This record gives sequence, C-alpha cells and structure tokens, in this order.
Amino acid sequence: MAKVRGSTLNDYANRNIQMALINIKLRISVFTITMLAMAASFQPPSNAVDIKDVRKKLSSQKIQQDKIDLPSMIQTCKQDSNCNDSRFLFLQLLKNPKDLNLNFLYAKDAERRGKLDTALATYQRMVFLDPTNDRWKYNIERLRDLSKPAKTNFAAVLGFRVDSNGALNADRDADRNGNLAEHNGSLVLTLDDKRILDGFKYQTTGQFYADINHNDPASDLILAALQFGPILNMSNDWKMRPALLFDRLVTDREERSSFSYSMGALVSFTNSGDDPLRSTNVSLYYVDFFDETPGKDAWVLTSSAEVELKVFNLEDKFRLSPRAVFNGARGGSGTDGFRDLYYEFGLSLDYSREVAENFEIGPNFSYYYRNYIDYEPGGTTNRNDHNFNLGLQATVIDLIPNIITLIVYSFERNKSSLVEESYRNHTVGIGFVKSF
Repeated sequence: MAKVRGSTLNDYANRNIQMALINIKLRISVFTITMLAMAASFQPPSNAVDIKDVRKKLSSQKIQQDKIDLPSMIQTCKQDSNCNDSRFLFLQLLKNPKDLNLNFLYAKDAERRGKLDTALATYQRMVFLDPTNDRWKYNIERLRDLSKPAKTNFAAVLGFRVDSNGALNADRDADRNGNLAEHNGSLVLTLDDKRILDGFKYQTTGQFYADINHNDPASDLILAALQFGPILNMSNDWKMRPALLFDRLVTDREERSSFSYSMGALVSFTNSGDDPLRSTNVSLYYVDFFDETPGKDAWVLTSSAEVELKVFNLEDKFRLSPRAVFNGARGGSGTDGFRDLYYEFGLSLDYSREVAENFEIGPNFSYYYRNYIDYEPGGTTNRNDHNFNLGLQATVIDLIPNIITLIVYSFERNKSSLVEESYRNHTVGIGFVKSF
C-alpha cells in the first residue's frame, strides 16, 4: 500500500469519521437497546421482603426476647474471645430490634460478609421503622443492583452506504473534478458485560468496527476499542462510571497498515429517573499517529451531554446533545505543513415518532464549529470550519424477524474559511441490528 501521508491522511481521517456517523448511530442504537434491556431487569423474587414478613419477624424477635436472657448472653459474648463482632452485634439487635443505629451497623456488617440478602432485608426493615429516610431506600436499590447476576450482551450491526462525494479525491468547492461516489460496507460487533467483583459492579464494553471502501482497499478503517470501569451509585437515579479506555485504528484490509492508537480515561454519569438530563460524559485521552508526531499527536479533552424532552405526544422522543472538544496537538507542523490544534463546539438534535406499530421515523440535525489555532506554524494560513448535517432516519422492528432495520439519509455541508476544505455530500445507508 502506498504510504498515507500529509493532508491526504488527515483529510481522510476527518472526512471518513464524519461519514461514518451513520454506522456510529447504529452502534449507539445497539447500546441504547442494551441499556434499556438492562434497565428492565427486576429484583429476583428471592430478595423481596414483604411488610407482613417484617412484622412477623419483629414479633418473633420479641417472643424470643421474652424466653431467653439476652443481657446475660450479650455479657458472655463480650467476655468470650471466640464470640466475634458479628455475633455480638446480632445479640444486641435481638435485644433492641427497633434501634436504627444497630440495624444500620448490622446491615453494613452483613454486606461486608457477603450476606446481601440479609443486608437487604435489614434495610427494608429500617424503611418500615423510619419511612421518611431516603438513605435506606437508596441502599435497598444499591443492593438490589449488586444482587443481579452477571450478564453479557452481544450485538452485531451490518451496514451499507453510498456517498455522493466521498473523502477520497473529494469533489470540493475549489476543485470539481473529484470522485462522483463511493460505496462502503461496514460491520460493528459490540460487547457489554456487567458483573460483581469484590463488592463492586464493573462494566466492560468492547467494540470492533470495520469499514470497507469499495473504491480503494487502502482507505478501509478497522477499529478495536475497549472500556473497563466500576459502576457507582450516586443516588436512586444517578450512577457514575469511571473507566479506562483504549482503542487501535488501522487502515487497508490487505496490508493492515498502522494508523493510530489512543488511551485515556472517561467519567460518565447516567440517569435512570424521569429528569430530562439523561447523561453527561467527560473524557481525556492521548492519540498517537504512527506516521506523524509534530502537529498531529495530541491530548484530546471532550465533554458531552444528552437531554431528552417529551414533545407533542408522550411517546415522541426529542434528544438534544451538546458537545465540546479540545484537540491539543503537539507543536510544530505535520508533513502537510499544518497543525491540528483546535477547539470545537457542537450540537445534535434528534426527533423520532412512532407512526405505526414497530415503525419510527424522524429527522436529525447536527452542527459544529471548529477553530484551528496556529494552523500553519510560522505561516499566515488561518482556518475555521462550520459543518452542517441534516438527515432523516427510519427504524423498523421485526421487518426481518428479530432484526432492527435502520434506513438513513443525510446531507453534509462543510463550509470552511479555506475554499479547498469546503465540500458537500449526500449519504444513503441501511443497517441491520441483531442482539444476542
């Protein structure tokens, strides 16, 4: 494969990532479906404690207290070196079953010993004794979440798209002699695994993404990405997930030439309640290009959020997603003479409506402004871009049994201060999503 260099390499990466938005939306759909499926899980019946059972248990403890000499047993346990702290705490609770502090200590001790059912029952008893305290309800939800068995979900997305003006030898405002069209096929495989390790729930997500360009094998993209981190309860509705991330990107399906890798960390917050703010994310990672260092290798800081609003009908979904990026490229210039140091602000809008059973359709719009700083080191060339993308997406469930079908159209317009970086493109795509 001819070595991908200079502005061609940089242009290819930026353009192909933009025109892979359709496939990325498919992956987002897969993860949305996965997250909804996980959120639909309920507490196993074995963990449930009925209020009647709580009353019976309290009455039973009172009867036992009348029949046995608890003060003597507590004193004996206190003097006996073989009587552990858990036993001593249990005897104290038998003597004073309505003492909230003893109940709390007993629940924490049971959780420490891995007795989640006992801890859960104790917190439910505390709700009966102290119904206005949300602290006990929070701990119930947290333990219910920890009690869920490990679960692993897989999904696959097969997609096809046609671009009227692909990234290779593109037809730009300054040069109308570019390619007429490009044809791409893509495959996305996703992994979502949640399990308990040492008292904490951890989530591992993995993605494999392959984009095949029919016009030129050297322009293929193959991406492997992995994230791993704990899921921490912040309240009844909000969860925080700090995670480590790593991804590897190669080009050319024949030679698999190295393109870049990145590694870093992210923190995401997700809301399972009714608040419009659904999630926020912050990530910091380092990207290293194998054939470039000055002007290209960079620390990248991103921040995004998602707000979901109910409009028109309650079943309709309107999502608003702001985003900010700072790409801190190294000093100096790349082989193309430029430096990819820039900041970016963007906004995405998505609206969907169910017009028939198992059929949704809606428009989407995205915009970002990107301003390059010191674009030509030592030179006078300045650059800023306004990028617009307007589209329409239709979602059909079970048109093919157990398959979600996505049909998309989008029009992209990039208006740059440099006429040679200005272009327009129409994209039509179709994707098929299968969860396992």
